[in-house]
Amino acid sequence: MMDSEDDSAPLLQTNSISQSSSRSSVLEVGLEEQPNQQATYFQRPNGGSIHSPAGIFPNQWQTQTQRSNSSLITLAADKKMSDPRRTFCLFVTFDFLITVILWLIECGTQDDYFFNQLTDQFVHYGIHSSLADVVVLALARFIFLQLTYALFRVRHWWPVAISTAISNACLILKIFAVFTAKPEPERLNLATTVLLLLVDFVLTWIEVWFIDFKVIPAELKMAQKTVQAFMQQSYQVGMSSEHSMRGRFPHYGAMSTSEGAGYYSPAASAPPSEGGRTGVESMYYSISGYQRSSSHFSQQLSAQDSNLVNFGKDALSKLWSFYQCDSIWNQEKALPNGDTVYSTENKEYGKTFRIDANIAGLSPDVIYREIILKAEEMPVWNKSIADVKVLRKIGEQTFITLEVSSPAAMGLIASREFITVRRIEKCGDCYVSAGISTDQCDDIIPKSNYVRGINGPTGFIVGPGKDDPDCTSFTWILNTDLKGNLSRSLVNRNLTATMFGFVSAMKLRLQVPC
Repeated sequence: MMDSEDDSAPLLQTNSISQSSSRSSVLEVGLEEQPNQQATYFQRPNGGSIHSPAGIFPNQWQTQTQRSNSSLITLAADKKMSDPRRTFCLFVTFDFLITVILWLIECGTQDDYFFNQLTDQFVHYGIHSSLADVVVLALARFIFLQLTYALFRVRHWWPVAISTAISNACLILKIFAVFTAKPEPERLNLATTVLLLLVDFVLTWIEVWFIDFKVIPAELKMAQKTVQAFMQQSYQVGMSSEHSMRGRFPHYGAMSTSEGAGYYSPAASAPPSEGGRTGVESMYYSISGYQRSSSHFSQQLSAQDSNLVNFGKDALSKLWSFYQCDSIWNQEKALPNGDTVYSTENKEYGKTFRIDANIAGLSPDVIYREIILKAEEMPVWNKSIADVKVLRKIGEQTFITLEVSSPAAMGLIASREFITVRRIEKCGDCYVSAGISTDQCDDIIPKSNYVRGINGPTGFIVGPGKDDPDCTSFTWILNTDLKGNLSRSLVNRNLTATMFGFVSAMKLRLQVPC
């Protein structure tokens, strides 16, 4: 699989994009129509032949892939300036203007005629008695930053780092020059001088923070979303082209029926890369962070995938054992409608919560399809969840998901993100969706400023009602560590309220009485 860090480097260095040219070059990955196409045969190393239309040769792969990579390099940037970058440029303008205003105020507080004072600051310049050099420094900083970040769209922190370093060095030298002058400096007001130097010093460091923590991360995130959407569209167009070619040439990409035929690479495709993918497929799925399971890919799992599958199975086994052991649970709170929250202390995972609820008039199959299989739709109806994304799929039962919680407890608990290995199985008459946090998938996780929470064995168990065959028994077992310096009692009260709120929102989603 293509390394995601290699993809991000060229994306940050790109300054502009031509939408039409990048779109057309990626579409060129599709097969080009050739006049008077005739059938040709290519020999496999182990014998047999591959039937392919004339003009579609394996060596075309390198040219096609290079065209696609070229499009990706220019795709991340946009001619339209991003909002964070525009705000930064406005702030740089404010930096220069506030410096000029403070300098004018300093000149206006002198006894001399105002315009004479302005002239003296430049014509009779002295390092001990004039602040004109500070204004010139602010002007140079303004021009340099506007050129690099507004005109040339530099996507790096080095310009603002250089401007801040030079500005701070000059300001420190100015402080020594002003306050070590003997006799006391003339034509300078002490209060406005101190204020001007201090404001300039603070504003330069705000500019550094703005670029490093606001502009660059925001543009990187937007570039990743743009590339992901573009590659999704390009991949679908490429697949449509392949189906079209198969319709026109029934034997396209097919093997002969000779015995002993082994694996072969279809015409106009690259040799398989790691995981059995071709180059275009690896490029697409490494950017989108999602792996599909189909007959095009190798059915053999990598060592990391096997570990993740086993990790998910182990989480499901532990969750199922928690569910079956009724004696360990102590009631925390019950509602009049029968929804009840329990808790237990576990030496390995700490305090674990459980909520049991009965869903009237619906079968377990319905809840399985509408709730468990549609996890990415959960933020639509559950306000305690801000986002759910399936980052990766391993087989048909194991998923890597990213969940982001909404702020809770009136903002006292900020949003948290969770990276979860989720496993879905059917145990007897019950559907089980179990998850546990993992740190093995950092290469596909988008950067964020959220605190990373940790989930122990957590998940849903949906089965037939114990007392009423027309009801469905729903159980959610939650074990989580939100990290951060939070009051444990506050967290526990919030988790209880969250579980009640989730079940209530789920019933509204399923249109059953609460």
